[in-house]
Amino acid sequence: MNNVTRINWFVLVYLAIWCWVDGFTTTAFALTTLVSFEALWSPFIHSKLAVKLFGTDTMAEVLGEQKSATSRH
Repeated sequence: MNNVTRINWFVLVYLAIWCWVDGFTTTAFALTTLVSFEALWSPFIHSKLAVKLFGTDTMAEVLGEQKSATSRH
């Protein structure tokens, strides 16, 4: 994780916490959802569950890999 990414994460988490403390619940909920989604997306996209849910072809497209020669698309 490079410094810019680390700073972006820190700012997002700080803003989410600040919004919860200060009472901006709608914004806090949105920021918390965004942070959670971003944190969980990378491990999920490389998991076997993602392949089972979305299929091999779809995951290959999402990950930017070449399709197999036997692909139906």
